[in-house]
Amino acid sequence: MIRKILNITVWVLAIAGLFVSLAFSARESDKIPCKSIKIEVDNNAGNFFVTNDDVLDIIFSKGDSLVGSPITSIPIAVYERQITADPSVKRAEVYTKHNGVFAVKVYQREPILRVFNAYGESYYLDRDGNVMPTSENYTARVPVASGFIMDKQFKMQRYNVAEMTDSMNQKSRLDELFRLATFIRNDEFWKAQIQQITVEANGELTLIPTVGDHHILLGHVDKMEQKFKKLLLFYRKGLNKTGWDQYSHINLKYKDQVICTKKNS
Repeated sequence: MIRKILNITVWVLAIAGLFVSLAFSARESDKIPCKSIKIEVDNNAGNFFVTNDDVLDIIFSKGDSLVGSPITSIPIAVYERQITADPSVKRAEVYTKHNGVFAVKVYQREPILRVFNAYGESYYLDRDGNVMPTSENYTARVPVASGFIMDKQFKMQRYNVAEMTDSMNQKSRLDELFRLATFIRNDEFWKAQIQQITVEANGELTLIPTVGDHHILLGHVDKMEQKFKKLLLFYRKGLNKTGWDQYSHINLKYKDQVICTKKNS
């Protein structure tokens, strides 16, 4: 019985000591000042829209240098929201370390298409279907879409293009352009071959390739995979024999057919 009481007493004292130690550590951590700011911008996708200086400017826009402030008093969620509000930022992770470091990891948006609309505006569509502005820091090497595109940036940046309703898709060209740009981005051959997309007055899409002096009449993005398979087969079995500059137009709009128009015909 005495042994049992002693064991209970030891456990109680140990737990009490643990709480005292934690309370002491908490009080001590409250005294640790912020000694430095560490920023890491993820450039793995090859984009450089956001720089370390940009992130510092966002942090300092609150008028607080942070350095010297108690590390536990820094409102992490506030800074995370501020950094994520930058239209070129996809996600930001903000945290503090026990050694007094204020750390920020920034993940950038990844554009897959640059759009030039009919009003002279230019903006990007990113891989998630969001509209993002261009940047003075960097220009992404992605396909360019132009022509009869009536979608204005200030209006469309409120939407995710990949999730728009059918009624919105009937008014906008961005849904088809996003689907086409996604397909091109996911295929290494077409990613290198298709650099320009033109939206015609009737809404159909014309592609301008990097290699070959011809235009590709795609029409709409329905049955897109089959259309590109036909084109690839024609490239391999047709143009490799006749030459890449024999035709002015290659028409993929008709089922099971590739209709070509020779130059000067």
